[in-house]
Amino acid sequence: MPNDVTPEALGRLLDLQAEDTAVKQLELRWANLEEAKQLAELNAALAELEADLDIAGKQRDEIAREQSRLEGEIKLLEDKTGREEQRMFSGSVANPKELSALQAEVASLKRRQSDLEESLLEVMVQGESATETWERLASERETTAVQAKDLGERVASIKNEIDSELERHRAQRGSILPDIPESLLKLYERLREQKGGVGAAALVGGTCEGCHTKLSNKESERVRAEGGLQRCDNCRRILVVT
Repeated sequence: MPNDVTPEALGRLLDLQAEDTAVKQLELRWANLEEAKQLAELNAALAELEADLDIAGKQRDEIAREQSRLEGEIKLLEDKTGREEQRMFSGSVANPKELSALQAEVASLKRRQSDLEESLLEVMVQGESATETWERLASERETTAVQAKDLGERVASIKNEIDSELERHRAQRGSILPDIPESLLKLYERLREQKGGVGAAALVGGTCEGCHTKLSNKESERVRAEGGLQRCDNCRRILVVT
């Protein structure tokens, strides 16, 4: 490449590097937004709560069905016991043997009813616990959903701001390109790809701002005296004297 690159072109190259650096930083910020990570965690927690709530709801409903079944059986036993007791005390059963059998039947019905009532109490306690669990999970889900919604709006707003900044810097980059010779631009792009996004660096006070290596006084004087295209001996980036 000829060494007659003008200071103006090199200055514009440094401007281009500034825009490229800004774009890269904004793209990294967009991709690694802390709020977006928090939102992903919230959404994962929300999905877990939804699953837990579904399980809790099914358990609550199953217990409610069991409670309803027991209540139905108890009602049937109460009705049957009532009918048998009415027969027993009405005097319609005169045969002692038949009366004794009837009394035994009533006693059996009452024992069965007592057992079912104990089971019902246990189920009711389980039902209260299941309902409390469901209500707690529902409250947590609602709170988490609101947090996720608010944070989602915040993330969208931040990303929109970043997108606007990216658009502005890319437009400025495009306006700089015509001021840079094609051969210099190709070298810069190749170096930028090889050197972590930095293809051109300012020489400030004898120090390369690309790798922060301080040139010797002799080398620094040579670079300034020769002008044109110069490259850092250490990192090989394009040096721009400022």
